[in-house]
Amino acid sequence: MRPTLSVAINAHSEGRLLRPTLRSVAAAIATVSEATECELLIVLDKATPETLEEARKWVESDRIDAPVRLVEVEFGDAGASRNAAAQNARGLYLAFIDGDDLVSSNYLADGLHLLLESDERVILHPGTVVSFGARSTIWKILPTDTVDAFQLIRDNLWPSSSISLRDTYLEVPYRSTSPERGFGPEDWLWNIETSIAGFAHRPVPGTMFFYRVRESGGVNNRHLRSILPGFDIDGLVRAMPRQETTAIVTKSTQRRSRDRLKRLLRFGYKTALPLIRLLLGFLTQGQKERLYAWAKDVYVNRGRRAKRRPVVPQEIVSALKEACEIEPALSWTANGFAHLSEWHPHVDEYSPLLFSLVKQLRGTRALVAVPWVGIGGADLVSLNYARALAEDDRFAGNVTILATHIPSRTLRHLIPPGVTFVQVPESFRELTPNQQRRLLAHALLFVRPELILSINCFDVTNSLQLYGRQLGATSRIYLSLFAFDRIGDGYPTNPITDDGQREYLDDIAGILTDNSVTAGIVSEMLALGEDQVRVHHQPALDPIPGFRPGTRAFNNRFFSEKNPFTVIWPHRLDKEKRPDSLIKISHMLQEEGLPVEIHVHGQQVLSSDGKTLMASLAEANLKYLGPYTGGLAALPTENYHALLLTSESEGLPLVLVQSMLLGLPVIATAVGGVTDIIKDGETGLLVSNPDDTAGFVEAIRHLMSSLEDRRSIIHSAYDFAASQHGWSTFTKLVDTLA
Repeated sequence: MRPTLSVAINAHSEGRLLRPTLRSVAAAIATVSEATECELLIVLDKATPETLEEARKWVESDRIDAPVRLVEVEFGDAGASRNAAAQNARGLYLAFIDGDDLVSSNYLADGLHLLLESDERVILHPGTVVSFGARSTIWKILPTDTVDAFQLIRDNLWPSSSISLRDTYLEVPYRSTSPERGFGPEDWLWNIETSIAGFAHRPVPGTMFFYRVRESGGVNNRHLRSILPGFDIDGLVRAMPRQETTAIVTKSTQRRSRDRLKRLLRFGYKTALPLIRLLLGFLTQGQKERLYAWAKDVYVNRGRRAKRRPVVPQEIVSALKEACEIEPALSWTANGFAHLSEWHPHVDEYSPLLFSLVKQLRGTRALVAVPWVGIGGADLVSLNYARALAEDDRFAGNVTILATHIPSRTLRHLIPPGVTFVQVPESFRELTPNQQRRLLAHALLFVRPELILSINCFDVTNSLQLYGRQLGATSRIYLSLFAFDRIGDGYPTNPITDDGQREYLDDIAGILTDNSVTAGIVSEMLALGEDQVRVHHQPALDPIPGFRPGTRAFNNRFFSEKNPFTVIWPHRLDKEKRPDSLIKISHMLQEEGLPVEIHVHGQQVLSSDGKTLMASLAEANLKYLGPYTGGLAALPTENYHALLLTSESEGLPLVLVQSMLLGLPVIATAVGGVTDIIKDGETGLLVSNPDDTAGFVEAIRHLMSSLEDRRSIIHSAYDFAASQHGWSTFTKLVDTLA
């Protein structure tokens, strides 16, 4: 005779923890009507010897009034294990319970009763979930018609324990989300896909589920770095009811305000604590303890006494007592049940942001991720890659630039034709750092671009630190590292190297840089093979202009106060570019009476000493002419005699390549990849470091005094830049990435 109800317990490494689960399920089966045939399946997926022994003991003990079968499988995957249970079950209905959890004795009987009376496609869950062990919380289960798709995308709204027709599990099987792949939880994905298929999820009123939270091991810890694979997000939104969002937005605003207040109070407490300890230092330990006890009684216990202890309904007390007799580890949780915090779905911008990003990115095959698109060297690099990919037949019409930070810094007119631009909204920053990482990874997993190039995009690097395995399984990913930023007294930093674990380096296709010096440093520093760090010489101008013999740099031989030797310094005014060195150079030039005029072009960096710097530039007779866009070609370079770079740290500045192609000789510090293109005395002049003021002055003097040497440098620099940094050379390198 076919049983009415099959109960499946999925087990793997529970060991002796399987015993209370089995006792709990036995009590629940005993409550089912005597006229209802039941069976118990214990599905052992790569079970540990201890778990297998415990299951066999139970079968041999004959302690349950129902046939018991062991189903041994070797999947190592919870979804596949559940599918095996559905395939092996004989009952018309099927209930799932995990191997280290417990249920109230009325769960199966009441759930089966509801199913027998229902004529809808329905999946039932316990009415209340009580977490115990490492964490104690209450989770009251909500029915489908009180939640919406955005809430289900943000949080798993229903527990893994469920009861439905066996055919439900056969119609919508669990998707494989093996731990090695880093996807899951499988029950969350199944909840989503059954909702898309039109099933309603409902709680069984008055029933309880006791969820064991382990300090280590178990599914709750295994899924800390899991993420859902892609699913039909549009189908989910269509399938689920739309809820009123006004109240949600209001609650979200209120919650953010409370969170800010809590952070402020915590900061105030931590700030004041050392002072409090100092002021109370004269007291003995006993006096301190009595003082603390008094303060707690006045400010904590009095508040608690003012509140009446909530009354726990008798049916809940009975269920708690019954469960605690089976598993005493529940007792402390049960004893404080009235004051347990209740878990609620999160209210934030996560799901609307994700939905919007997926919609905008859909169809992307090649994605270039950046913080923003502005006027710096990295910005030009990102535009080069986007344009090269857009011109590739494999990706034409499906290339997107994704900007993740500070929308106001992006100059949208720079986006190449045929490239889509998507901006992550500023509300993204209101999420926690971990939620930012998850959201960006989630969006990329939904879209599944074939190729991802992250050009200095720290958000992508941060996401890879948690979800590199998953992202690397769906996309070919390259990160960029052109140079290190410097903090404090000059300590090197970069998002790629800031992560001490660097596990994600095994999941990416490689690191892109623009010079051999940085490539060597990165390979050694990160223990990467030479083939994992690729040098791409960037095109600086397209088309490459013809040689320009009509410039002042190529023709002027004599200089005076009326006809000064004019130098351009076209860089961002930040610490690493060393504008302070420029000021010292200008002072020395004036002291030596050389007729030199220096023009400063570049973006001011917002900092506390910004006004002081501008005043120092003016005092040193340096002419600040403001920021510029469009690269060096947008400036009147034909009117200058040399370009100056005083940086203490660089990759390979494209402004130097542009200068070489425009016929403007370069004087630069020998840092980073500068030495890849500037050969001292051949393609430019090198100075040892930004503090070698005399070296800079001597280089300027040399270019002023010898028109022949200046012309030789201009010719050699142009030939080198044209051969190594042309567009066709670059596009051939980009072709090898996909």
